[in-house]
Amino acid sequence: MRNLNKTYIFFSYLSLGTETDFFAGYRACPCLGGFYRTNLFAECHKCGQGGLLCKGEYASLKPGFWWQWRNETYKQRYRDFIQNLLASSPALDRFSIQYPYPIPTPYKCPFEDSCGGGLDSPCKHEYEGPVCAVCSSGYYKQLQTCKQCPSRKWIVGQLVIIAAIVSITVALLVWKSKTRVKQGGGGNLVDTFFSKLKIVIGFYQVTHGLLEVFSYIKWPGSLKAISKYSGILQMNLLQIAPIHCLFPGLRVDALGDLCLIVAMNIGVIGAFGIIYCIRKRIILKRQGLDDEEKSSKISQAKEVLYRNLFFFLYVTYLSTCSKTASVLPFACRQLCRDQNEEICDAYLKVDYSVKCQGAKYNYLLTVAYIATAYIFALPTVSFIALWRKRRTILTAADSDTGPGTEMITGLRFLFENYQTRSWYWELVEISRKVILTSALTLVGHESRSYIGLAWVVAGMYGMLFCWVKPIHDVFENRLMSTSLAVTVVNLGVGAVSRIPAENISGSVDRDTDAKAMNVLILGANSLVIGLLVGKLACNMNCQ
Repeated sequence: MRNLNKTYIFFSYLSLGTETDFFAGYRACPCLGGFYRTNLFAECHKCGQGGLLCKGEYASLKPGFWWQWRNETYKQRYRDFIQNLLASSPALDRFSIQYPYPIPTPYKCPFEDSCGGGLDSPCKHEYEGPVCAVCSSGYYKQLQTCKQCPSRKWIVGQLVIIAAIVSITVALLVWKSKTRVKQGGGGNLVDTFFSKLKIVIGFYQVTHGLLEVFSYIKWPGSLKAISKYSGILQMNLLQIAPIHCLFPGLRVDALGDLCLIVAMNIGVIGAFGIIYCIRKRIILKRQGLDDEEKSSKISQAKEVLYRNLFFFLYVTYLSTCSKTASVLPFACRQLCRDQNEEICDAYLKVDYSVKCQGAKYNYLLTVAYIATAYIFALPTVSFIALWRKRRTILTAADSDTGPGTEMITGLRFLFENYQTRSWYWELVEISRKVILTSALTLVGHESRSYIGLAWVVAGMYGMLFCWVKPIHDVFENRLMSTSLAVTVVNLGVGAVSRIPAENISGSVDRDTDAKAMNVLILGANSLVIGLLVGKLACNMNCQ
């Protein structure tokens, strides 16, 4: 052993990454900056770009990254090795001169400020779990940030306001529909309103979906606020009123969220079916109506129910798509504790509290596959119905109502504002929304090329829309073009937000720059709904 020690003193191990200009002593040549070692007399390893911080010849974790040790024994063994490595007279026994296990694999945290780095990889107090991406008790997630739960009064107040708005809107739509039917037509005012409303709803749904897909970007606060309240249009009430904030014992994860949206769609379909049966039974029992009048009123009731049902299903369609895509196996992230681990745990990227394995996940994955079938079935059924009735669409006369035409009348909001030759264009528009808010989740990850792909898709579709000009109404054409342009602007803001703050010129006032950015974002994103409100106000004044 004495001869072996003398050999270590006079013949230091030479390799890439070592400093050879100094006497090594009881160790190998010192490591250069950016290198680390796991053996006192072995080669130095390059730190690389994987989140390791190499200083003092050992590796730790950079802030903003997370890792997990196999067990506490491994971590304590590494601490002992570091302590011996830094000692002026290190111990030279076989146990002390090396760390025999692989260093844990570092992973970038979705929200960089949540991970403290170091050997222990601690999470901030409001974060916990893998990659510090799970919100602690008393907090809820908004994009990738954990926010403190609001008071129960505030949550209940928001829910009451939303419920009141929805109830009033539905009541007005039903009343307007009945009034138009009694007056014998009226120029399809309700369908025209629906056609404008769906443009605005679609824009804010895409905005919310894009911020969810690119949640790792540090979006400006104004755009986050717009995204939060845009979640209402996705029927994402759990974003506004997290259930575990109301009831701390309950927590709805991503799988539960999917089950909730699927149950809501099924429940609404069932509710409309029950309402139709009740309405039909009431009409059939009315004594003062002959058979033709009863048939006409049943057809009118069916038309109203179809219109509102399909409108609701298309409003929740993007939310159903995004929640389904987020729980499929393609949307899982594998986290290995180190490079030697053979069976690694996989977690949903949208919710790291859910493992992508086990009986529970496999059972609830069946719900996702059912939802996937629904995602393909709804536009397919709509397309087939429109295709079969395309002659009716091309004539598009108000008199084309009655038994047998209720479904096509209920789907009128899909083609009401398009040119007769472009009756199918709404399905193309739905495809764009699904690609931007759901499909990209399955094919990309946190990179600039990922943002660039979405930017290209949004820009190319805008060019195609302006070239084809499928909408016949001038105002609606302008409204849709504006929404497409603002979507491209929002993606541009996301791309700019990827520029590190340290690369911004010192001559730029950051507070002024942030305020100008917020003004630009609020102005652009308010322009779409502002155009609609202005148009409705103008129409009311003209009448």
